[in-house]
Amino acid sequence: MSVSGTAAGPRPGRDDVFAVVRDAVATVLERDPSSVTWDSGFADLQADSLALVEVAEIVEERLAPYSPSGFRIPDDELERLQTVGDAVTLALAKL
Repeated sequence: MSVSGTAAGPRPGRDDVFAVVRDAVATVLERDPSSVTWDSGFADLQADSLALVEVAEIVEERLAPYSPSGFRIPDDELERLQTVGDAVTLALAKL
């Protein structure tokens, strides 16, 4: 975890955010979390736009306590995500 933090505790680091995104993707797409990697492409995982919205909702819920101004991933930004790594990078930028 990095130095900055909120009432919920230290701001999650890259590995922590990856775990949140990986678990959300695995839950929504009913896959083994170990099969979801940083480089997994959403197209390869057969994640449609509805699945990405569901993933975003889970990620928002789990990361919101770490963002003092609220944590939200706009739908128009979801459309640009190609890989799980892209989603992690976006989530880190929003924290």
